[in-house]
Amino acid sequence: MKHRIEGLLESRLETLLQPVPPERNGNQVALLTGGEALFPRALAAIANATHAVRIETYIFANDAVGEAFCLALCHAALRGVQVRLVLDGFGGKEGVEHHVPRLQQAGVDVRIFRPEGSPLKLTPTRLRRMHRKIIAVDRRVAFVGGINLIDDLNHADEQHELRMAELREQQSYVHLLSGHRQPLNTNRQLRGDMLGPRYDFAIQLEGPVVGDVWHSMEWLWWQVGPRGTVTDTLTARWWAKRKQRLANVLAEEARQGPIAHQGSVKAQLVLRDNFRFRRRIERSYIQAMSRAHTSVVLANAYFLPSRRMRRAILAARSRGVVVKLLLQGRVEYAFQHYATLHLYDELLQHGVEVYEYTPSFLHAKVGVVDSFWATVGSSNLDPLSTLFAREANMVVHNRAFAQQLKAELLHAIAHHSHRVDPELHRRRPWRSRAFSWVCYKLTQLAVFVTAFGSRY
Repeated sequence: MKHRIEGLLESRLETLLQPVPPERNGNQVALLTGGEALFPRALAAIANATHAVRIETYIFANDAVGEAFCLALCHAALRGVQVRLVLDGFGGKEGVEHHVPRLQQAGVDVRIFRPEGSPLKLTPTRLRRMHRKIIAVDRRVAFVGGINLIDDLNHADEQHELRMAELREQQSYVHLLSGHRQPLNTNRQLRGDMLGPRYDFAIQLEGPVVGDVWHSMEWLWWQVGPRGTVTDTLTARWWAKRKQRLANVLAEEARQGPIAHQGSVKAQLVLRDNFRFRRRIERSYIQAMSRAHTSVVLANAYFLPSRRMRRAILAARSRGVVVKLLLQGRVEYAFQHYATLHLYDELLQHGVEVYEYTPSFLHAKVGVVDSFWATVGSSNLDPLSTLFAREANMVVHNRAFAQQLKAELLHAIAHHSHRVDPELHRRRPWRSRAFSWVCYKLTQLAVFVTAFGSRY
């Protein structure tokens, strides 16, 4: 009987569960650099909404940007627009406290993805966060990327990390053979109070691919219960509660009909979750790099890629492909920062060019392959994003868009970063190298404990 039930459930997956979004032709896309470009467009779209507004975000800060979006959503709901917000229970704690009560009072439907419980509860489920950053309005326009609802110049949390890094540096010195003393972290010049705007990207979309974005947001909404509980596995009980809701969603989409073409760009929504799309974002990167002929340019805030990803990068390099990595130049999270430094050795040895972004905090999660494939999204190339979090990337197959993003990244590499010198990196003090090795091995251990050891 159990196998029969499972068979019946599987037979319904293809008709009711969210399908793998295909590549869609006929879209119009615009690259947006930073919140300065994204926020005015998104707020204008919300102000002009006539039917529905959907937002998924990891952070909803209590600052000027957060207040602007809170007011925009309240005004939309008060004039009869259906407004739904999915906010992560960990990253969005500030928004839960300061914005959610006002939003709910105005009629905004809010669901908190896995609200934070006891800090002593350390389980893999707690690591499964909702890290997507999507805004969609009226099934007409969508914004997908890595930009949270926070002012680009709001560095309160990062400043704390910088102060802690400076304290660690003052307390941790290494003795060189020459008798001189040198700090463990050699990037003292990167710290200070004058930080520029957070460096990140989003993409504005119009056309058929917006339907896939809308569908994914509807699907997530019904996966998150009113109390924030999330089911990542298919069970008969779970299915019974949601099959009618999902059927209603599909029926409503059918009534609304297909979205008209708005341009000539081919785009595809690529998702990562813990239910059906576990490895799709990572696989999209690997497949693109396996076809690379001339260049790969990646910008990633938190870079601890899996073995498969590292092999793909090195395989591209072995074919003569120029590989440039733009990574975090500031010590934001010390443990992750030093673990990443351990990976530099292998990359630099094979001729991969590594650059560290220095004017502010790098938050981008983008890539370009051969000026024909580009991705913009929320997924880092680290264990939290590739193994646990729900992420959303947009892949664009368009030469003009890819060249625009590539030009932006190359400008940042040339003017706002420093290149990691292979020889100097190799000659780091033994204590610094040992500390990086320990951080990386502890990362591997943590991944192994959570049953994903073979990936890293």
